[in-house]
Amino acid sequence: MFLAAVARPRYDANRKRIFDGKIGIWPFVEKSPVKRKSKNRAKGTLVTKSVSVDSAVYTDMILNKVVPAIIQTFPTAALKNGVKVQQDNASPHKAVTTEFLQSQGVNGIAMVNQPPNSPDYNVLDLGFFNSIQSLQHQKSNLNIDELISAVETSFYELPVEILSKTFITLQKVMELSMEVHGSNNYKLPHLQKDSTIKNFSTFRVDCSSVIFDSALNQLNSLS
Repeated sequence: MFLAAVARPRYDANRKRIFDGKIGIWPFVEKSPVKRKSKNRAKGTLVTKSVSVDSAVYTDMILNKVVPAIIQTFPTAALKNGVKVQQDNASPHKAVTTEFLQSQGVNGIAMVNQPPNSPDYNVLDLGFFNSIQSLQHQKSNLNIDELISAVETSFYELPVEILSKTFITLQKVMELSMEVHGSNNYKLPHLQKDSTIKNFSTFRVDCSSVIFDSALNQLNSLS
């Protein structure tokens, strides 16, 4: 299992280059010695094994991998404005809150939970993981170390335009969800981005005022 962190690509004025949005990808693994000798390895040889992800493992990953990577890679202006990290609602993830990060001396980074039953609100599930997987399948791998290497290489080889286009799709998904008052009963859009959008990193989907007003009225009726 891997944890991947991405953001919308944009121009980084401080570094004078494009921020590709790829904050990082990390496997949940550990090195442990084999207990018995075999024809492939001697007793005591360190091998890579996957680990179960509980709240302690997830918290360690966020504090020691994700947070430092955000601080290192994110555009300076965006960091000053604050960063929101969206995570899904898996039980181990609930241990990491904004308040917890602040208690650990992490400021300017807030944790928000993905709406339940809404995988389309996650750009990784919305299309980015599929693109990585298609690249990874083109590489031969025999063991867990080679698999990790293939996934990491595929992550960083994937063109930045793929991630940019996925974030545009996410904007349209949000509008479609508003149209059906928060339901997930809609079809994923086909926006013909390559032929209609000049700059993927700055393009914004114009939300229909009719859809917005209808969604707002629906929210007000619930209060």
